[in-house]
Amino acid sequence: MMNTLAAIVYSSGFQIDAFMAGLAGQMKQQGRKLGGVVQHNGDDCGDGCHSMALEDLTNGRRFPISEDRGAGASGCRLDVAGLAAAGGAVAAALTDNIDLVIVNKFGRQEHLGRGLRQEIAAAALSGLPVLIAVREDFVSAWREFAGDDWTRLPAEIRAVESWAAARLAVPA
Repeated sequence: MMNTLAAIVYSSGFQIDAFMAGLAGQMKQQGRKLGGVVQHNGDDCGDGCHSMALEDLTNGRRFPISEDRGAGASGCRLDVAGLAAAGGAVAAALTDNIDLVIVNKFGRQEHLGRGLRQEIAAAALSGLPVLIAVREDFVSAWREFAGDDWTRLPAEIRAVESWAAARLAVPA
């Protein structure tokens, strides 16, 4: 039996959020029923800070996940309430009739035991194919979390589509 968990491993500086959102959009156009979340970043903070939101792939609803710290603030701060709401969307998708779960990334919050960690675990245990992005420097934390039963994918559309197609093929 082939594993149903794949991590798109990418290097720092790669525009993974745009890649994941584009991938999800392409899969939806192909008629795939998706669950999970992808991240969208706005350009309205200046100085490298972005307003961030997670999009629920089942219905398009967006959950803001960056706190507005006001004028003069430096850096961004993650809004944990928004992240929790997005987590609810991931959990709800697992009870829906979906083909594939996409979770934008396993990052610092998940490494620390927070963020979408529980929802990622539930998705992985659901039996549904799960696709997630993991930055190179978090691969060891990811492996501690996920074990060894996952597929490492490059951040290349063709490789990801090939993996997904093999798991979404309708049995004869």
